[in-house]
Amino acid sequence: MFKFTKTILKISIIAFFINPNSLLANELCDNALLFANELTDNTIEILNSNELTSNQKKTQISDLLTINVDFTTMGKIMLGKYARKINEEQELLYYEIIDKMVSKTIYDRLETNEDPDFIYSISNDTCREKGSKGKEFLIDGDVMKNDSRLASIRWWLILNKDNEYKVVDLTLAGLSLTLQKKEEFTSYLSNKSIAQTKIQLSPLPSSQKGQ
Repeated sequence: MFKFTKTILKISIIAFFINPNSLLANELCDNALLFANELTDNTIEILNSNELTSNQKKTQISDLLTINVDFTTMGKIMLGKYARKINEEQELLYYEIIDKMVSKTIYDRLETNEDPDFIYSISNDTCREKGSKGKEFLIDGDVMKNDSRLASIRWWLILNKDNEYKVVDLTLAGLSLTLQKKEEFTSYLSNKSIAQTKIQLSPLPSSQKGQ
């Protein structure tokens, strides 16, 4: 046993000096997976709650996403070419709109219809690095309804300058939220003014609603 342990240790040391970046990437991926699992556990706990109203669930989902989603990066992807054409005031407003839009969409896609016989869960199984900079990760898993697989799920995470993991996209059943909303958003913006956008978007309930 001792010889075996020494051999493993020796191999690990050699592997580190040969390719230390590989070990670091594995550690970052493991941490990304932990982040995704914690986020999904918190999300599912809210969705499966029989004590919260629909509006309270939406509000708590929105609060959870505000902490864990990089809406600035997501917003730039969604805005596409318009990201370079808006001023600072408009940028803040659009990111606020995108925050509400994304929160509502994620809630609607995962909404449980408040049926107590259905228990939803999300199992995140694998992580792989996206790109070569060690700052982006793809987490793959499954959405389960009781014991049946409902859909595939993929989280696109980034590691920001503060070494915090943030979500920049969520893909359910092969449908990318960010890319889908980019098409809708840019199509809408090509025909609407900023004032019209703010007025016509239905916001999520505030924390005072649904109490």
